Order: sequence, then C-alpha cells, then structure tokens
Amino acid sequence: MIKLTKSYFKKIYKIIIFYFFYLAYSKPKNYKKSLKGYKEINVKIDKKNYKIFEFKKGRIYTNKNDITAYITRDNHLTKASLQFKKFDDINSFNQSIKKNEVLNIGTPKLKKKIYGSVLSLLSGGAARDNFTHWFTDVIPRIFLYKKKFNIKKIDKLYIPSFKYRFQIETLHHLGFDKDKLISSEEHKHIEANKIYATSHPCSFEPEKLEKWSIDYLRSKFLIKNVKKIKKYEKIFIFRDQARLLNKNNLKKYVSHRILINEIEIKDFLISKGFHVIKPEEFSFKKQILIFSNAKYIVSLFGAAMMMLAFCKKNTKVLEIKPKKSGSEFLNISKKLKLQHKQIKIEPSYKSSIPQNGLIFCNLKLIKKNLNLLGLK
Repeated sequence: MIKLTKSYFKKIYKIIIFYFFYLAYSKPKNYKKSLKGYKEINVKIDKKNYKIFEFKKGRIYTNKNDITAYITRDNHLTKASLQFKKFDDINSFNQSIKKNEVLNIGTPKLKKKIYGSVLSLLSGGAARDNFTHWFTDVIPRIFLYKKKFNIKKIDKLYIPSFKYRFQIETLHHLGFDKDKLISSEEHKHIEANKIYATSHPCSFEPEKLEKWSIDYLRSKFLIKNVKKIKKYEKIFIFRDQARLLNKNNLKKYVSHRILINEIEIKDFLISKGFHVIKPEEFSFKKQILIFSNAKYIVSLFGAAMMMLAFCKKNTKVLEIKPKKSGSEFLNISKKLKLQHKQIKIEPSYKSSIPQNGLIFCNLKLIKKNLNLLGLK
C-alpha cells in the first residue's frame, strides 16, 4: 500500500513539473523548412559532406544520454538534433527527428541563459564517459566548425562533461580553459544569443573515423621531436581486472570485458621485454609520449587503443578482442599504416553487449602473432 502511494505521488509530482515547464517554455514543434534565425552551412572535406548548424537566440535541451534537442527561437527542432535508441545494453543508433522526446514531454529543466556565442560538442551519452568517443565524436567537431568560422569568436563550449582529467587537459591544450566550458551534466537546458553545432564527424560510428579527424588530432596533440624512451618501445596495456574475478561465479561479470588470463599474458610479455602500463594513470600528454615511442603494442580491445592515433608509421599492434567487437582501432591502424594483427576470440562467457564478455587467450596465439609481427 505504501509503495502504491509513493508511486502515485511520484506520478502526480512528475505531471505537475512537466506542466510547469510546458507553461514556461511550451512544447517544441517538429522541424520545418524556413525556420527563423536558422541556417545550415555546407562543409566538404575529402569529398564528404558535413554541415554546420547556426541559429540565433536558440536553445539546447539534453537528457545527457540519448536526446539532444536544438530548438530555434520560433520553437522548432532543427536537423542538428539527436535522438538515439539503444539496440542492446550499450550500443545505439540515431533515429528520425520525429522520435525526439521533447515533442512529447517538452523541455522540463530550468534554462540557463548564455550571453554570447556557444559551440555545442554534444554527441550522445557515450561521449560523456568514453575516452574513444571523446576523440571520435567530440573533438573533431571543433575542426569542422573552424572550416568556416573563427573559433576565437566562440564564448563558450557546450560539452558532454568535464569530470575526467583527459577532457580538461585536451580542451585546455586547444585553448579552452574551464571557465569557457559548460557541462551538459550541470546544465541540461541552455539558451544563447547564437548557437553553433555540427553534423557527426564519423556518422555515429567510430569504425568510420575519417583520416582528416586523425590528422587533426595529430596536428593538435602530437609532440614534435619526441624524446626517445627505450622502456616504452614495447608496451602491454594492462587493465588489471582479472584479479577481481570470483572464479566460482564468473557469469556475474559477463557485462564487463575481461581477459581471464591477463596475469599469465602479462608475465609472458614481461619476459619478452614489454613494459606494463595503465594509461589512465598518466596525463594525456604522457600517454602521447608513450604511444609515439612504441614499436610494439599488445592490448585487449578497449578505449585506451584510441591512442594508436598518435603512433608512428609501422608500429606493430596486437589486439585481443571479443569476436563481435568493432574494428575502430584496426581502422586507425590502416589509415596510419601501422602493422595490426587481431586475435578474435569467442567469449567463454558471453554478454548481451557484443564487445563485452569474459575471454581466454591462449599464449600460443600471442606468440604466433608476435612472430608474424617480427618479434622472435
């Protein structure tokens, strides 16, 4: 009875809140042609078409994860809007604009007014927390904007988050200190004198990361005349997760991606002269130094492999991966002419998320592939 009462009052409270915001801002309408103060600017890079969206006195509303609504001053959605739908526990696709939930619920958050110009880098939920998506979905949008406009005229960046060290470090390096950043986690509804957004740099698929995006990352972050450090010539990216496993109940960990015999592999690679690293323990600048020094890299499929974007030509990469995980890192290697081998393994314990599960990699496979890469 108490549960029913709580549930009832929660529902009533939600209705009241939604009605309040409906009165305050009114419910946005669907996209239409000829919107006030809104225009789309075409950008062509390497024969591919992209867009910059510009609108005056517009609004942005986001729920942080799957919905971002770009709204004109006459209260219509624009084509910049994002409306993701998950097709498993983690992966999603962008739907038609008519599926954007603000058309049904409005914009139920207090609005923060920004005096000046805002460039939005919002890219969906994955870009908020994931290292790879930060570099495939977020940062290249700055390059797209700069193809037509002067970045110095932007007063604020509206970003997925700045709770992680790498987010602050990369934006600071690009000239954006924390006082110029607005986090969508803190402010889910903003209005500005002028708002800019761009189309997605890789069509919502990291596997389709374009060469121009990689070149932009390298031009902005790669250290010139890098100092050679011998101990980083052969590196193993160590996740240190196997020790957390309860061997009597492995199935409870299937939502994670864990290399069951990671310790055995680590010990073998150390005997071959590999240096074990946990990239998250280093600054972004130090990670670039490490990866640009590397001649051999061994890693389980994961976000840290985004750092392949800073490797030199012919770096040899051995990637251990669940069979159904993506090929985004192989794509980077191909574009930079790295030598990349993959060991694809059917997880011993499968997850509903294709790129996850518990996998066991036989040492013989590692020895064989390292031999193919020239390490005897």
